[in-house]
This record gives sequence, C-alpha cells and structure tokens, in this order.
Amino acid sequence: MTNIRIITPIISAGFRDDAPLAAAVPEGCHVTSVFLENGPASVESAIDEVLAAPGVVDAALTAQADGVDAVVVDCMLDPGLDAAREAVDILVIGCGEAGLKAAAEMGKFSVVTVLDRQARAFHELAARHGLADQLVSVRGIGVTVLDLERNRAASIAATIRECRLAAHEDGARAIVFGCTGMLGFADAVVDALGDHIDRVVDPLLHAVRIAHDAVIAGEKTDKALYPRPDRKDFRGFSAWAALSDQLKGKPE
Repeated sequence: MTNIRIITPIISAGFRDDAPLAAAVPEGCHVTSVFLENGPASVESAIDEVLAAPGVVDAALTAQADGVDAVVVDCMLDPGLDAAREAVDILVIGCGEAGLKAAAEMGKFSVVTVLDRQARAFHELAARHGLADQLVSVRGIGVTVLDLERNRAASIAATIRECRLAAHEDGARAIVFGCTGMLGFADAVVDALGDHIDRVVDPLLHAVRIAHDAVIAGEKTDKALYPRPDRKDFRGFSAWAALSDQLKGKPE
C-alpha cells in the first residue's frame, strides 16, 4: 500500500468536485488531501505562487512526519516544489513538471489553462524542463480557478473550444490542462476531439499515478540535487520548526 498526500496550495477547500480523483486512484494507493491554512484563495499569478509556497513546505514537512510516502503539489504552477524537495526526504511530485513532460511525450503540445495571463509562467516552466520547443501554445479559457466548478458545463465547453483550436490551429498533438481545477474534464475533450489529438493529460490524476509508481519503485527525493538548506533560524509556520531542529545538527 502506498500512502500519497495531495497538497492543494490554496485556502479554498471544496472548490472542485474530487469524485474523478477518487474513481481513478490506483489499486493499493491510499490518498489523503490537505489545503493550506494560510495562503491565497487560488494560484493564478507569481504573487499567488509566493504566497502559497511557505504553506506547501509546511504541509510537506507535516506529511513526512505523518509517515506519508510521497506528496503531490496540486497546482500546475508548482509553487514551492523545489523548496519542498529541499525540506523533505520523501518524494515530491509537481503536477506542472509531471504534466508537461507527459504531454511532451507526444511531440508538440499545448497548455489549456484558466487565464491567458498564465502564458508567461507556462512558457518559463516548459523552458526550465527543456520542453520549450515542443510547447506550441498556451490558451486560456477565460474562467478563473474558483469559477470552474460554479458553471461546470460552461467551463468544459470553453475547454473543448480552446483544445480544438490548439489542435487545429497550433498543431498540438497533446493537451495538458494548465489547472488542476479542471479535474475530470479530459473525457469530454477526448470525446470532442477524437483522432485530432493523441493525448489529453489531466495533471492531478497523472501526478498521483506517477507518485504511486515511483514509491513502489523505491524512489525518494535526490538529496544530492535538493540538499537541505544551511543552518539558520526560522520563524513562522509550525512545521518549519521540525526542519529547524533537523538543521541544528548540521555542521556549519
């Protein structure tokens, strides 16, 4: 049995229907979920990422103390991902990193997300992972994260519209949703686009499967690549005290 914790880096508990996730959890995988106590209502900008990151690290430290095998950062912008990997030994999977890489396996791909303003962030994320030449477009559907579920039918229709344009006008062979709030939209997109698209990546579902398989394979965070920070005092989030205590024994 693998024990995976999903860290949703916002304070808006209940913002989406998680039934598609419950139905797709791999056999032998136990999933728990947490939201932030402090942070943004949603993550749609660089400022939101900064505000979410401390809570992501705090939640990752708590997950490790709870004996969790791996955590998934439930946001396509991967707020606090590298920081969490520095803080813990357990595996930390980012939906953005995992989702973009999965879409890129098909060749040219597009990100279909909530708002056009996120285009810069996704182009930067793709470049960071060596995928810049394969990302052909970032398309927003004009619906905020917190509005996705309020009119789900309209949100899915707008997603299908932009996915169709990504395939027909931009030449994308794969689509990855640029927001984990689009959970469960993939089936409708696949039905609408048919052979015009090779893969539609629902990033949260994909990240949970990746985490489950990686834990079974014995993978953990590479601490040579993500070493713990140098010793210093911390003030703020409660679980950071555990990291501070760990660093007290680290040589200067």
